[in-house]
Amino acid sequence: MRKWLLLTVLLIFANCIVAAQTPLPPEVTEQEKKLGEEAVKEFEAKVKIVNDHPALPQLRQILARIVPVTERPKMTYTIKVVEDNEPNAFTFPGGFMYVTTGLLKLAESEHELAAVIAHEVAHNTRLHAIRMIRKESQLSIPVLLAMLAAVFTRGEAAMQAAQIVSQVVQVLMLGYSRDMEREADEAAFSYLQRAGYNPVGLLTFFEKLARLEKQSTPPQFLPGYWTTHPAIEERISAVKQWLTAAGLPINRRPVTRALQVEVKEIEANGAKLAALILSGEELCRFSPLDKQSALERAQEAARKLDEVLEAGAQAFDFQTKVTPEGVTVLVSFRPLWVLTAADIAVNQLTPDELAVKIKRTISRGFLKERLSGRL
Repeated sequence: MRKWLLLTVLLIFANCIVAAQTPLPPEVTEQEKKLGEEAVKEFEAKVKIVNDHPALPQLRQILARIVPVTERPKMTYTIKVVEDNEPNAFTFPGGFMYVTTGLLKLAESEHELAAVIAHEVAHNTRLHAIRMIRKESQLSIPVLLAMLAAVFTRGEAAMQAAQIVSQVVQVLMLGYSRDMEREADEAAFSYLQRAGYNPVGLLTFFEKLARLEKQSTPPQFLPGYWTTHPAIEERISAVKQWLTAAGLPINRRPVTRALQVEVKEIEANGAKLAALILSGEELCRFSPLDKQSALERAQEAARKLDEVLEAGAQAFDFQTKVTPEGVTVLVSFRPLWVLTAADIAVNQLTPDELAVKIKRTISRGFLKERLSGRL
């Protein structure tokens, strides 16, 4: 009897709070929490939870940054990882959130993870699950309540009612409408900005989903994700519009870790040299000069290269110039570093050959990252 009353209260709460547009308290309500607890019991019985996943501390830190900038800043969230190769994330009333191992593998940076979490938080702050329950209950509240009450009795009616309740729980997990998904996307974009994350991460993550969609058939795990979410291309277009309206550049590198710049110390013929590497391919080598070691010179060049790439430099912005002093590498006609005659010698190329190699390596790096979808 007590459980029947609880479910009755929850359904009345679902209708009243949305219909009347009652302002929500900043923290989780007892009704939401109880509803979420009932839903996750059934959900967790169907999946494998990874309790010690190494990403959990980072996920909690992201939540700690995002939640305070939402409409419900005192909400408490519990986040867990589900063992499944399909990229997915979902949330329940009361602050119960789940991400799959497949999603964690797909996200390449904290900005992309934050985009997913912000989207799921938006489902809670917008009461999407509660609104879906209200939509279901509006069909016939007395009948639905009678079915729910039957769950706690015995006999064939109880079994039938339990199946119906299971369907209602599935609505909580799968049934967000396309409009709700669009609403969550837009709210997530705002949360990311307020929390100090790069909202381009929302764009790049959707672009990854678009590539997966083209490469494979829709996944079987939680199929509602693919049937209720708006078309990926539509979501990508919307995020681009929001970025433009906000005056934010669409620079994917900071959130995808594309065009990684590295320095590697090497030894050749007893001399300590250093190599500058872009996207895994060697650009050039440095030798010591005056009081600077080869490693220090390469690190300085790497810092400058990383800065211009972070600022959005493209392959066509780079130039190389052969002069009597050596080979100068430039971006938008501004010198980045100079390779001396000694440097040219350790690269074992002529000045012209080295200039061409650097330009081609940069171009290949951009092309490789674009083909992989990271730029």
